Amino acid sequence: MPVDLKQIPKTEPLPVPPSKSRWILAIVIIMIAGALLVLSLWPKGLSTHSAWFWFCSLLVPFSVGMAGYIARLRHYENERDRVMWWNHLHQKQHDEQVLLGQQAVGVLGMSYTTPVASNKLAAALLKGSNALQTNYYPSLQSTLTSASLHTASNVRNEAEYLSFLDVVLTRVSQHLHGEIAKFTGNFVVRLHHDGVLKDEQIFTTWRRAFPELHAVNDISISTENNGLMWVDEWLDKQDDTLLLSVEINLFLLARDRQAESVSALLLASPLCMERLHIKPQAWIHRPVVVGDVENSVADTANWGKVTSGLPWYFWRAQVKNDALAVVLQMMDKWGFLTAKKGEQVLDDAFGRPAAALGNITLICACEHAVTSGLPQWLLVGARTTQMAIVRPA
Repeated sequence: MPVDLKQIPKTEPLPVPPSKSRWILAIVIIMIAGALLVLSLWPKGLSTHSAWFWFCSLLVPFSVGMAGYIARLRHYENERDRVMWWNHLHQKQHDEQVLLGQQAVGVLGMSYTTPVASNKLAAALLKGSNALQTNYYPSLQSTLTSASLHTASNVRNEAEYLSFLDVVLTRVSQHLHGEIAKFTGNFVVRLHHDGVLKDEQIFTTWRRAFPELHAVNDISISTENNGLMWVDEWLDKQDDTLLLSVEINLFLLARDRQAESVSALLLASPLCMERLHIKPQAWIHRPVVVGDVENSVADTANWGKVTSGLPWYFWRAQVKNDALAVVLQMMDKWGFLTAKKGEQVLDDAFGRPAAALGNITLICACEHAVTSGLPQWLLVGARTTQMAIVRPA
């Protein structure tokens, strides 16, 4: 669940202390009124010069006034202590939520194959590389703008598709075998695919590519495009694990405005990083769903420790124009936009693939964070619009 500081009950203002000058005036009025009342009710046969008369006409009204002041002061002090304790709990909860929001996963390794590049992808994109090409496909009777990893044919049967996926997954996995073998502990796998094959077929193919590489404690397979929010869900578990995130976007039939890719990210949870005592390649901070845009921009910067004036680089993918416009307005309002050092739109090179949004965006940001030393601000559009910060380690 995304960290939301607005869910924390608000602080309360301290109560106003009783005014001494007003209470002095009130006590004087009470004493005068008390003296007049005693004088009017005093028996005619009794002396008005006795100690009892002065006690009743002065000391009793004064005591009543002071008792009222003491009761009011006691009420103020109790309310003040309650509010101060409430605000202390608020600040404690706020600090805990900020620390939770600022948690980051460590990037230990990455491997991928795309029509643009199979290494140094970010550098290739910054130089203007683009594999999308417009071709006419007779079998589809349509002209599509697409980019394929498979040079022999753009239309495959399922057997060819499985064979090609086997080859590509094996190639991608080989670059991570050494990294995975270094570590012990809980190991979980996330497989995200485009739905061409059933989940069982994807699992079987993955198992052939990663044969007994590491004991897997949990594996999730899905076709649901949740962008970057799987990072948030994993951070919420607060466990000591390594995570292998694999995303598969391969065509059985060519798709318009999509590029094929298979990618894998090896990540470590905060507790795992603490146990391993190793330095990652980069840090991926907790992503934020854009709801209230002003708070979302502020939270993203807060979680990623980006301050106004700190240089950063912008990556965006599959973002609607209206969402982009309001986010940029809020970035400008908070003073972040003037520090932007560049921008890359992944749609220009990859189109809008449904199953290659999270990994590819994170890989590009991580690579550029390492080479540039700058924080990377990510803005992606999936079911929801999301933002995240990637920082160099």
